[in-house]
Amino acid sequence: MSLAAQEQQDISDKELVQFADAYTEVQVLNQQSQQKMMSILQEEGLEIERFNEIQQAKMDPNKKSDATDVEKKKHENITTKIEKMQPELEKNAIASIESTGISIKKFEALAAKIQEDTSLQQRLQTIMEKRQEK
Repeated sequence: MSLAAQEQQDISDKELVQFADAYTEVQVLNQQSQQKMMSILQEEGLEIERFNEIQQAKMDPNKKSDATDVEKKKHENITTKIEKMQPELEKNAIASIESTGISIKKFEALAAKIQEDTSLQQRLQTIMEKRQEK
């Protein structure tokens, strides 16, 4: 038996179910986080496309920004608010993952193995599909 096949056998269906539970929880949290970020953009009065353009120009030294001072200030306010949210979002994600009976370390290890192994991806997909049927 190959090493990859052996590793795949080492991951039980129970572990994959726990991973699926945790993954689903994280997806829900991500959606909620995105909604909060969209609310921040709306509060500041900056469209997401414009925010992204300003962000890209800020990250790329070869790109000149055409943002007005007002837009730059809005971008800065949004970025600050989102950065302040990060620690709580991370704490909530960890708590959510661990509430499913899996440690964050195990979740990350399984995620890495699943990403590398198509047979694990198929097993996980089967578990996720069965849930959607219910």
